[in-house]
Amino acid sequence: MNIAGLEACSLLDYPGLLSSVFFCQGCNYDCFYCHNRALIEPKSCITDYQEAQTFLQQRKGFIQAVVISGGEPSLQHDLMEFVEFIRNLGFAVKLDTNGSRPQVVSKLLEHDLLSYVAVDVKAPCERYQEIVGDKGDEILVRTSVSLLTEYQASHPGFSYEVRTTLAPTLGQEDLLCMVQSYPVVQHWYVQKYRIPKHFKANDEKRINLPQLSVGEVEKSLGLLRMYQPNLVIR
Repeated sequence: MNIAGLEACSLLDYPGLLSSVFFCQGCNYDCFYCHNRALIEPKSCITDYQEAQTFLQQRKGFIQAVVISGGEPSLQHDLMEFVEFIRNLGFAVKLDTNGSRPQVVSKLLEHDLLSYVAVDVKAPCERYQEIVGDKGDEILVRTSVSLLTEYQASHPGFSYEVRTTLAPTLGQEDLLCMVQSYPVVQHWYVQKYRIPKHFKANDEKRINLPQLSVGEVEKSLGLLRMYQPNLVIR
């Protein structure tokens, strides 16, 4: 595992549980509004695997869950081994993913290793690469969400969510297109946009463009919930 950062104690990252959060180095996306830009390049880790294991063993009886975030965790070649170690310690495991590697999600679900998954849906199909870079493929993301939907139907103790950030350039028609393209999901959160502290120079104009306000989205909630009844703004 290429671990670039660690939050020892969080009340925000796993719904309802006290968790520790591991941030993996490396991402196959290059979202112009990314808030973890330092994690995009596949640099060397700052925490080795043994240190991570020792840390988690020391957290038994204190935390309840572990969140694996990024970057993009599904790029890690030993992700499954790491998740198995965490589960064997008795922790719930939440995976934060961009959904671009459904084969990894499928393998983890097949072995019943995940308790919660959060998938970012960035844009409608035809605008995906515009938002996330040339490696974006919305069909792969849709496949990941479908896998989670099917798994949750037969595993009531498992939960998942879809997240969409109200990034600049996304409009009401984009949101409507997105919610129509997916099966009804357990939770769909529409999130407020925050200007990132670090960004590429050629993205400066784009990150400062106007974005949809919460009030504007609220006006269309009735229509959006016709397709995604579990959609809320947070």
